[in-house]
Amino acid sequence: MSDIIIKNHWNEEIKNEWNERSDEYYQKDMNDYPRIIENPERAFPAAVYPLIKKYMGDLRGKKILVPSSGDNIAVFGFNLLGAKVTSCDISENQLKNAKILADKYNFNGIEFICQDSMKLDKIKDDEYDLVYTSNGVHVWIDDMPGMYKNFRRVLKDGGYNIFFETHPMCRPFDNTTYEVKIVKLYEDIEDPTDMTYAWRTQDFVNAAVSAGFKIKEMREFHSVREDLNAHNYLDVADNQNYNWSGDTFDWKINPWAALPQCLCMCSQK
Repeated sequence: MSDIIIKNHWNEEIKNEWNERSDEYYQKDMNDYPRIIENPERAFPAAVYPLIKKYMGDLRGKKILVPSSGDNIAVFGFNLLGAKVTSCDISENQLKNAKILADKYNFNGIEFICQDSMKLDKIKDDEYDLVYTSNGVHVWIDDMPGMYKNFRRVLKDGGYNIFFETHPMCRPFDNTTYEVKIVKLYEDIEDPTDMTYAWRTQDFVNAAVSAGFKIKEMREFHSVREDLNAHNYLDVADNQNYNWSGDTFDWKINPWAALPQCLCMCSQK
């Protein structure tokens, strides 16, 4: 079986998986949406929003594309900040649940389009001021160069791509325990058992550069208590019954906290 056939099969399986788990996934995050209404900036990690402001300025009237929109927290945040937002996801049920919430909370004017983030074939060229992806997108992507080529295609001249993701340095470790336990090589990118990809820092950079982006800035950061979504090493608190208000953020108790937790990169067309 060729690699292309295998990847296409994986993508179909990923789509089916997210369609099946979407209702439960949205129910889990239900408490976050009213918090976004109170303060739309909370739709983004405290370390990421200043970067968005630095390069995008006033978001009112800006056209923003959010591929692999997932929980749509970023989509709703951008919408409340005055942007014209297009939400894309490969899962029909993810978009269905997002539309239900958008109607419930009167998040008006959001465009929902079922799309593979690596293709974006229903999205016009030179259309957007910003393409934004948040944590948990790239892990499902098997063609990063192709995806970034399409990100650049749909951006206006001078437009930006901003993403944040789990830092690749965290990927070799077991994220179910506070014990620092290496379970794989940094170079082991593919995990056929769950159809995911542990991309390295060089893969993010090379995909953007090969697509023709100019990298403007990179940041490595940790989540803080104010962030709505805990990312990566904070998840172990659920398994270890540690005190989220203190222990999880203390690297002397939780060694994971000594590692860079998230990677953020801003590039320009």
